[in-house]
Amino acid sequence: MILHLRAAVQKLYAAQLGEFMSVRSAIVTEVKAAGETSLAKQVGALRKPTVAAWALNHFVREHPDELEGLHDFAELLREAQRTLDADQLRALSRERARRVDALARKVESAARTAGQPVSDTVGAEVRRTLTAFIADEGAEESVMTGALVRPLQYSGFGGVDIEGVAALAPRQLRVLSGGSEVTGDRAGATPDAAAAAAEEEAARAAEQERRRAAEREKLEHALDRATRALRDAEHRVEVQQARVGEAREGVADLERQLATARDRLEKATGGLAELSGIRDEREQAVARARQALEAHPTD
Repeated sequence: MILHLRAAVQKLYAAQLGEFMSVRSAIVTEVKAAGETSLAKQVGALRKPTVAAWALNHFVREHPDELEGLHDFAELLREAQRTLDADQLRALSRERARRVDALARKVESAARTAGQPVSDTVGAEVRRTLTAFIADEGAEESVMTGALVRPLQYSGFGGVDIEGVAALAPRQLRVLSGGSEVTGDRAGATPDAAAAAAEEEAARAAEQERRRAAEREKLEHALDRATRALRDAEHRVEVQQARVGEAREGVADLERQLATARDRLEKATGGLAELSGIRDEREQAVARARQALEAHPTD
């Protein structure tokens, strides 16, 4: 019997995509029969995943080792970004494209094997989500819930928006192979009356804790995004400061050249004035000599 939201999410998002609505209705009916009207409303509000989200959820459950390999690579790339290692970033960025494409093909193949068609558009969404997985820890945690409702998008700058991307916050749900859950109780158990009452109380407490944890996680991700954005802005400022310094040195050099040119112009102008005076005096001397010659009798 399902008595808390985590178990409902785990069962629902492990179902085939075409069965999502019927499975959700069945769970709602079950929890209503148990008198859990609030839980029934929560389950009824769970959104059907897109094809890309379902394909990734399916792959997380069936091939967790593949995602662990991507996690290790993501750690290397994030460290290179934190340390601003340009050479390593270039090498890892090229490797990222290769890894994302290879893993996306596996995700598509696993979905088709499970009977779910995958279009080129869906394949592109899977690739964008895997790129976000590598770029952002919050995005990675969201994918690993196995309860994505929509694909992720990474713009290449800052963090990834993970608000509402998964049915439950990552800290409340993380799946292993075969659909088992790291946190929470097993959905298929049938407790006796005393155990059911205890589980119900624990579920309420867990739900309160989930809400607190979800809010804290939201704040932590906001801080993380802001910190990354600040780090990037600081780096850009440093680069721009260096450019300003180079420009100022260039201006100073041009000003020195201009001062030298002005000094040369001043000297040249003074020399021109002096030579022009000499020329004028000699022109006058030539004119006087010509007049004297013309006035002199020829015989």
